[in-house]
Amino acid sequence: MLCHARVAMWILCLLQLGAPAVAEQAPLPAWALAESPYQLEVTILSVEEKKQDARTTNVWHRVRVERVFAGDRLKSGDETAVVSQVFRNSPGTTGSSGDRGPFKGLNGLPVKGDRARLFAGGSASTLKTRSPNGWQNAERTISFVAADDEYRSEVTMPFLAGLVEASKIGLTRVHFATGDDGRGSSGDKPDLSQRTGLTDDSQLRFADAAVLFMRFRELHGNSLTNFEAAAMHGLPLVGFRTSTHAFRYPDGPGAKRWNDDFPVETFGTGWKFHHGHKSTTRILPPDAGAQEHAILAGIEIPTEGVVVPSWLYHVEPLPPDCRVLLWGEALESESPGAPQRQPLLWVRERPRKQGLPPQRIAFTTLGHPGDFANPTVRVLTVQMIAWAIGEEERMGDAARTAIGSAEFDAPPTN
Repeated sequence: MLCHARVAMWILCLLQLGAPAVAEQAPLPAWALAESPYQLEVTILSVEEKKQDARTTNVWHRVRVERVFAGDRLKSGDETAVVSQVFRNSPGTTGSSGDRGPFKGLNGLPVKGDRARLFAGGSASTLKTRSPNGWQNAERTISFVAADDEYRSEVTMPFLAGLVEASKIGLTRVHFATGDDGRGSSGDKPDLSQRTGLTDDSQLRFADAAVLFMRFRELHGNSLTNFEAAAMHGLPLVGFRTSTHAFRYPDGPGAKRWNDDFPVETFGTGWKFHHGHKSTTRILPPDAGAQEHAILAGIEIPTEGVVVPSWLYHVEPLPPDCRVLLWGEALESESPGAPQRQPLLWVRERPRKQGLPPQRIAFTTLGHPGDFANPTVRVLTVQMIAWAIGEEERMGDAARTAIGSAEFDAPPTN
């Protein structure tokens, strides 16, 4: 009886003290933030902290809207209020610290003069930050997955990422092929002989866009989960060449989904065949109307075309929502009976939830390392990425000139 009395007294004390503080809330992945009703780029005009109680502080930001990515009744130049909450825990206790960000204010929230991206709910007059990480840097982060074993993406993708950063399109990370520890966690160092992991794969969850150059991967555990977060939830996506056959799982439940369905659902086509290693490709001048697309801005392809080392991929048929911007013609094809003209670069815009902008996807079958030695190809590929994330206005004549004049020593294929 004494034992039961002590248990009852202990439970009563717990009830009197109240429930323990909730656990720290994990940051939302980029795709979850990108489903917020309000997605804005703002400048902070003022900050005010108001105590709600001993533990809770409401942080009010007065902001000016610079850009609207999603959200009704707000436009560039409008001013509105944003409320975030910060929780302080008593010494010796644990629990959520509330909204937080990468800035220098309370809990990493923005300070006056900061420019930031905001993901929020609420109303146009009073926005409520998506908790806990609805405040983000103004610059988008783009993850490059360099995981093919033929076309030297471990060389070309870091080079392309450098061009993207130099053009002020966004911040970049590069994830290389590696192995795993047998429990689903990837190694830290690139290992191009391995197929099951990606370096720094946890950061894929927080990428605002992904650029894929992959071939015959068999991602395990966390690498696959994190890859899926970046590539399968409606975020901007750009693909190169062998990403039409990014995966090669053995027979099993995941084989059809990743080997077959993934490339068709995302890029519109899977691997079929190419015109042979002894052939090359002529990039043909764009059809009427295609030249107006932002990816082709400032691009001049002569009547005789531009010849690049890639052997042409057969990709037709593409679904109706794929818009072909450039066609390629096989030269000295080893498959003379096959169609010699095929889509070379195309885009698609896939609808998302009501009120959200469509997902932008761009794909090219270019990707031979020698292709990137061509100034036209370099500009095209950077502008594919800029368009996919909605930063095409960053591209101008000066940026195109700098990209075209960048030095690149193309390595041989494997």
